[in-house]
Amino acid sequence: MASAPDIYEEITANECLELLKTHHFGRIAVIVDGQPVIFPINYAVDHDAVVFRTNAGAKLSGAVMGRVAFEIDGTDEVARTGWSVVVQGVGSEITAALDHRSEQLRQLEVEPWSR
Repeated sequence: MASAPDIYEEITANECLELLKTHHFGRIAVIVDGQPVIFPINYAVDHDAVVFRTNAGAKLSGAVMGRVAFEIDGTDEVARTGWSVVVQGVGSEITAALDHRSEQLRQLEVEPWSR
């Protein structure tokens, strides 16, 4: 049985930022007890920062000063197409940070789905 060829097209950094700005739900991957764990999150983006709110727990403890990956995607099942944006970096907790940038990021509106 012949398989269809894989066709991938890289999107630009600006296209990635635009996709990040127009969506608000993604997944963050962190390391907890030496194992990768993926959590769904609501987020906001500002330039090179992805911001989410969470209570104390595995998500926060795994992200703070740890390597993290964040991912969003979209699909068109009829056309059998899709896209993904993956951001990698180091997590920071900005809850009590006093610097100007952290203060700006805390002002971003992040709406949780659950209340």
